[in-house]
Amino acid sequence: MNTHKPLVYLEQIEKIELELTKLNASRSLVPVERQLEVLRLGRSTLLRDRTHPASMYYNRIKGFGPHDLAELDNLLGLYPNAAPCFDMTPNHMTEEVSRALFSRGFVPAEQLVFMYTHPPEGIEAASAFPIERVTESSAEEFIQWIGLSEGGMEISEETLARSKGYFYRPDFVNYMLRIDGNPAAMGSLFLKREEGYIANDYTFPAYRGRGCQLALLKRRLADAVKLGVKTVYTDVVFGSVSHGNMEKAGFKTAFLNTFWMKI
Repeated sequence: MNTHKPLVYLEQIEKIELELTKLNASRSLVPVERQLEVLRLGRSTLLRDRTHPASMYYNRIKGFGPHDLAELDNLLGLYPNAAPCFDMTPNHMTEEVSRALFSRGFVPAEQLVFMYTHPPEGIEAASAFPIERVTESSAEEFIQWIGLSEGGMEISEETLARSKGYFYRPDFVNYMLRIDGNPAAMGSLFLKREEGYIANDYTFPAYRGRGCQLALLKRRLADAVKLGVKTVYTDVVFGSVSHGNMEKAGFKTAFLNTFWMKI
């Protein structure tokens, strides 16, 4: 059983990450509402957003590998307005696959480390900073925080009304950390039965280096345990501050994926 553990984690992460992507599309704050489609061709799963075809995140092909090489041009034909991103996991990455993607103008452009942990009972969640869970009454303020994190992005009343209900759902828990009453950091916890996914971590520049992210991380893990979650996943940029924080909190590496994008 231990021999196959890495593939078990990979498969579970792929499933929950897809569900999180669907939720992210629904609660997106873009002016034109996303229309995310999830299609299957061969063993590949295609994410396609025709309203925003240039979005790498919402126009991905997952699960592509040697088994679907004969379908490669058919897969690409389903993205007529912009080239998709191939979200490649290591179990599907072969020389033949690499050559096929490269011959069509794709190169390995970015990578992410996917991690997992089994948070123990009684995890310490005490924090020197006030951390609050987003509720119906604070959802609009939280969305304004998101706008600030995006460089002051303007969010229309229509978009606000359409999206705010997603930010206090039982399966999508969001947190706000304040310092001296000011927005300092935020993060999310996505829940799917006995699994969770840490996402959307952001610390405002003026408050970086003060332990905000680690405090939010420990709070989310503690809450996940209370909610019956057995395994929590996340993704980080290799060697980043987030990567270090995840390791401090007990996360281990499951796999490293590669995003192949057209140049």
